Amino acid sequence: MALIVFGAIDIGVMMYCIAHQISYSSSFNLFAVISGIYLWRGHPWYVRFVTRAAAFFVGAFCVALLVFPFLFPLDLGLIELCLRPVETIGGMVAAVGVTVFLFWVCRQLRAPAVVAAYAKPGCTSGPPWLAFALAAALGIGTGAMVGLSLSGATARKAIELAKARTGDGYRYSVSHLSWSGDHGRARVVAYRDDSIKTVEVEW
Repeated sequence: MALIVFGAIDIGVMMYCIAHQISYSSSFNLFAVISGIYLWRGHPWYVRFVTRAAAFFVGAFCVALLVFPFLFPLDLGLIELCLRPVETIGGMVAAVGVTVFLFWVCRQLRAPAVVAAYAKPGCTSGPPWLAFALAAALGIGTGAMVGLSLSGATARKAIELAKARTGDGYRYSVSHLSWSGDHGRARVVAYRDDSIKTVEVEW
């Protein structure tokens, strides 16, 4: 029931954002509802699958919290907190809340009664450490790749193009970057103590 309600809320938020042209991305909505239905019906394979999926997402979110400060300027975060307190605090609370909820789901599905009822004969019924390890490896690897790309020559070129459009007095951070050959596109955040601008550049 908790997963069904969680998925339904996520679907509602997604529909609201689409209707108001707000950027929104989530991997849970319909998947969470279907998972809740299958767990309610007691499908053994899906019980094991959701346990590992929840463990994977918890591991990924925890690693993301550790990697995030190395990819996102802390001074920009403080300015966003001052200028957009509701959105910033709301996003942080939502991220922590989803992580805590998924940890709770994993704990519920790892309860002794559940493990005893759905453990597959001849297979280990230990904690899903592999899912945690894969999530950690993926998070660290992705963070390293993103960090290198956002601090390389292409990112510096994007910042120079953004600086030509915004003028002096701003600090810059590349939030999105894609390129192919000599063609590239980037989203650069230009910020100072009293304002934040998003600049789209292309070359």
